[in-house]
Amino acid sequence: MRILVAVERLDPAGGMERYLEIVLPALVARGAHVHVLARELGALPRGVTGEQIGWADEHDAPGTAARAEALRALAGFAPDVAVAHNVMDAGIVEALRAAPRLAYHVHDHRAFCPNGDRVFPRSGRICTLQLGRPCAVHSLTDGCAYGPRRRTLTLIRRRERLRDAIASADATIVASRYLAERASHNEIPGRRVRVIPLPLPDDAYVDRVSTPPPRAVVFAGRVVPQKGLGALVRAVARIAPKRRPVVRAFGDGPMLDQVRDDATRLGVSLDAPGAAPPEQIRRAIDGAALVALPSLWAEPFGYVGIEAFARGRPVVAFDVGGVRAWLEDGANGVAVRPGDEGALADALDALLHDDARRTKLAQRARADAERFRVAPVTEALLNAYRG
Repeated sequence: MRILVAVERLDPAGGMERYLEIVLPALVARGAHVHVLARELGALPRGVTGEQIGWADEHDAPGTAARAEALRALAGFAPDVAVAHNVMDAGIVEALRAAPRLAYHVHDHRAFCPNGDRVFPRSGRICTLQLGRPCAVHSLTDGCAYGPRRRTLTLIRRRERLRDAIASADATIVASRYLAERASHNEIPGRRVRVIPLPLPDDAYVDRVSTPPPRAVVFAGRVVPQKGLGALVRAVARIAPKRRPVVRAFGDGPMLDQVRDDATRLGVSLDAPGAAPPEQIRRAIDGAALVALPSLWAEPFGYVGIEAFARGRPVVAFDVGGVRAWLEDGANGVAVRPGDEGALADALDALLHDDARRTKLAQRARADAERFRVAPVTEALLNAYRG
């Protein structure tokens, strides 16, 4: 199978890039010939070819030159299927429709939300509305997009064009039922939406589950308000000083210095070295009692959750978005009322100091991680690409 893959970038910047780092070599290993088109082209996996095309950023107008380049690449490679991962330039997606089949992967909220995160800027509430007129209304009431300005309406129209391009795809692939519902709510034909979870490579798994003492909690993700590291620090500060765990946080972002300052002020021991490679995060998870996912936005999936499961660690998470794609409350982790820092503190404290319960959840978490192995996920992707 010849697969033309269009992506925003290839680098280790975030969850989608980590996904591609795992999936592209797996497709090659299954005999696929993979050629990548990217706005930002970093190192290519072995066996993958690629080229850079400077298409529009998510807030800019699609350009005719980039579309022409995409059509040229499509004609030159002659794929069986074109696959777009979060490509935000509607003109590129429209060009890829010329392939015999088109699949579009929705990895986050940007395709159907001008804000990009489904959070109302003023209230902090999670939006459940359809793309279009409600976005214009909330630009006035909640400051969405650029606020009540003409360029907000322009941005909404560009997102509607992208939505229509996605709706024309033969398959729209999402990682959770939550994202499937959001896609269907935004006029993507439900019969074409495929739910295929995110994959983990075989080296992400431990053979045996150990039970370390309750000394550390791990967080991994961008240090931005939506990811909730600040909420986690404030929750840990509610735990009695003698029972507080160390918080080990991996990730970079604009809020990192502020969260460090807050931790010092609140008496929370925070080890936050910044971004780290997967191997370092895995070692930290192995040395921790559990992993926290305190997201304040509608988490599309929550990659770190299944990474924790593969290491035999339960997860305590706010019950938002697609977290329930893998988290079963009371079975492999604990789901907490969204945004409730007191409830998060209570859940962390209780689980950290109940070795028997934590061990039981950890064993189940490790067993549940098996369904995210890269081999079955790759097979599901190939089936979706073939149709």
